[in-house]
Amino acid sequence: MHLRKKQRKKTLLSLTGIVLSMTFVATGCGKLSDSETTPGSFVEAVKPEANDKRIEITWANNFNAPEADDNYVQKQLEQKFNVKIKNVKLERQGWRDTFNVLLASGQIPDIFPIDANEIDFATWADQGIIASISPDEIRKNMPSYSKALESFDAGAWNAGFYNGRNWGIPKVWPTGNSGMIPGYNEAWLKKIGYNEPPKTLAELEDVLIKFVNNDPDGNGKKDTYGMSGRGKLPIQMFTSVFSAYGVSPYQFKLGADGKVVYGGITEETRSALKLLNKWFEAGLIDPEFITADNVQLNEKFANQKIGMVDNMSWRNFGAESGYITKPALEKGQRVIGGKPVVGPAGKAYAFSSGTRQTPLLLGVQLEEDAAKRIIIEQILEYVATNPEGWLLTVYGEKGVNYDLNGDLVVVRTTPAASKAGAGSFYNPLANADTSMFKYNTTKELLDLKAKLDTGYEPLRDVIAPTALSAKGKYWANLQTLVDNYLIKAIIGKADTDKGFDDFKVSWLKSGGQELTDEANMVYAERHIK
Repeated sequence: MHLRKKQRKKTLLSLTGIVLSMTFVATGCGKLSDSETTPGSFVEAVKPEANDKRIEITWANNFNAPEADDNYVQKQLEQKFNVKIKNVKLERQGWRDTFNVLLASGQIPDIFPIDANEIDFATWADQGIIASISPDEIRKNMPSYSKALESFDAGAWNAGFYNGRNWGIPKVWPTGNSGMIPGYNEAWLKKIGYNEPPKTLAELEDVLIKFVNNDPDGNGKKDTYGMSGRGKLPIQMFTSVFSAYGVSPYQFKLGADGKVVYGGITEETRSALKLLNKWFEAGLIDPEFITADNVQLNEKFANQKIGMVDNMSWRNFGAESGYITKPALEKGQRVIGGKPVVGPAGKAYAFSSGTRQTPLLLGVQLEEDAAKRIIIEQILEYVATNPEGWLLTVYGEKGVNYDLNGDLVVVRTTPAASKAGAGSFYNPLANADTSMFKYNTTKELLDLKAKLDTGYEPLRDVIAPTALSAKGKYWANLQTLVDNYLIKAIIGKADTDKGFDDFKVSWLKSGGQELTDEANMVYAERHIK
């Protein structure tokens, strides 16, 4: 432990140098006063009196920050477990820079933000900032959570192992198991002679051609495109086409030789790009896809500029979904869900982010504070798996913030849940126990899932999320290389023959080979027979 303390001291000095200027801008002198309550700042709850013997837990999160400290949910947790909670409230966007200021000043919270990723994980583990925790201890102090986790995905523990140790508490997002499903303008399909969505890649091409050439909106003009893509988030861009080739350019997959390979440099990606470039040159793809995000895709679909999107989840086909379905209905358009199309891969595949997430990370100081560590584990067990704790932290006060109609939660519009402290701030593990879904999943949604979320094989990263030391060194640059090449290849600014070969070599030389070697090592360790 002595070595870890020296390592941590060295790391904090380094971090301080990196973000010193940020510290002056963001905090003035490193800390904000207790009276400042703007979400995103390091707001401290009222400090315990000198004779207050309660354990104090510093709780950081960038999700659903409560409007004020000493809110209803916080008080209920404090009273039940005889603790004092100090809130560290971060903005959803840009939280990482702000959080680094906190770490650089030596203020390491007990509970880390929910959006920490595997790069953060590996970096903070190497720097001695986060705590290593025994899985046996977690199973002992969080028995219901461990049971729920393992019944859903026993392999979720793998995401927390790095350098031979377990870090943090495993976290899953069951919705991530589902794949992305294509959605089509139903009236357009019928106009071009299709009574159901296309089932093969060849049929999809035919549909897109007719969406462009057959005046599907009936305005007498050739002013429509077949589809667009989410160019602002390329991992969700043209997933139906890449999946038809059995690949995602942003996932590790197994090659024909049984070795782990990055999807973006495979022959499957090359072939998919050739087809997408053909479609782009034929005018089937909206050229504005490069700068499109979901807001623009919403507008283009609702306003009959495009007839297909392919980054929808089954939930997005619900009538109240703010993505595609509801905005389209408001403009008189109905979206119909199809199955992922079958292409050269021979199966219906759908891109899936997967259920496993980076663990909930805890501050390194908890390694030497068993009492606080155990009480945190008990609190997390309560909020994640006990109906009382789950409803409290997710929805707030019954009869004030919500009511129950049978098991189904009926949310009241006032007062806002954020005033009560409800949401994900005090429940970073809210999604793990699927038995809680009865409180917020209607029969209509269950029927929709049964109808749409079937008939395909999810296409997932074979090792993600995994803390890889090479990711911290190279990932940002490697992602930029992939983003830039994919878009240039689709619009014809980069060729897919020698240009693809050059891109592959560049990716491997820029750290991709080291990353791939580490990924193969991890995969092999996990699959030792």
